[in-house]
Amino acid sequence: MNLKLLLCIAMGVLVAHIAIFMIVFSIRSRQIPPPLIPPPPNFKYAEQVVVNPKTGDRIVNREITVTTKLRSDLYKGQSEEPAKR
Repeated sequence: MNLKLLLCIAMGVLVAHIAIFMIVFSIRSRQIPPPLIPPPPNFKYAEQVVVNPKTGDRIVNREITVTTKLRSDLYKGQSEEPAKR
């Protein structure tokens, strides 16, 4: 066997493997659901730098605001029927 024949066989095997991998990965990628969109952040951050003109001191005011939505199913009123034993 000469060198050209071996290189042709090796290239054929390489191309066949690449084709098989592309087919398998395209099938798998169709089965994976798209990633969920993350919810927007529930906090805000603000910073203000104030310089005292007389003394030249810098004061940094930082404000962090957090919003929370409570689950309504956890905070339902008492049921009218008594507890079961």
